[in-house]
Amino acid sequence: MKRTPIRKISEKKTKQIQEEIEIRKQLWDRSGGRCENCGGNGYPFGLHPHEKVFRSHGGRMSLSNSIMLCNICHSRYGHNLKIAED
Repeated sequence: MKRTPIRKISEKKTKQIQEEIEIRKQLWDRSGGRCENCGGNGYPFGLHPHEKVFRSHGGRMSLSNSIMLCNICHSRYGHNLKIAED
C-alpha cells in the first residue's frame, strides 16, 4: 500500500503558528481566564480567541485585533450581534 507523504510545513508557516500560540497565551493572560465580553469563565466549553476584523477582511491575529470570548459570546459575535465595546 502506497503511503501519502507527510507535507512539510514551511519555515514561514511554522513561525506564524508560533506567533499565534504566543498571542493566544497573551490573550489568556490579558483576560484573566474570563470572557472579555460577559466576564464568564467559559464553563463548560472554554474560551475562544476571536478576531474583531476577520482575516478574510484584512485583519490579522494580534492583541489589538483579538478578544477572548466564551462559547456563547463567540457564537453571538459570529452572528453579528452587538458585543460590548471598551
